[in-house]
Amino acid sequence: MNKQVAYDWVRVQLPTDRLTYTDYIKTISGLNRITDNPVRTVEIVTAAICQAKAFGYSSEWVQSEIKLEAQAEAAGDRVNWLLAILQHAGADDEALDQYNERINRFQTNG
Repeated sequence: MNKQVAYDWVRVQLPTDRLTYTDYIKTISGLNRITDNPVRTVEIVTAAICQAKAFGYSSEWVQSEIKLEAQAEAAGDRVNWLLAILQHAGADDEALDQYNERINRFQTNG
């Protein structure tokens, strides 16, 4: 499963400065260990890739957002986790935009 999802990520051809296929595998494997649910893992990775394509973001951005989603999964409450990140960052326009992208990630999947 991890190899196929990583391959799908590579096929999207997002810009990247440093990531390799091995980095994709490691990122996905780490998420899968936390979710302990291959379906949820694919859902998270797919949603992040779809947002990256829509907004013109890089594979490094996808990797960072997958790690954030892994933290949210570990915390057990995604909405409160995202609110805590927003509070920590401060409520400037950039932080609010980032919060909105994240909170709507699974609604814009596709």
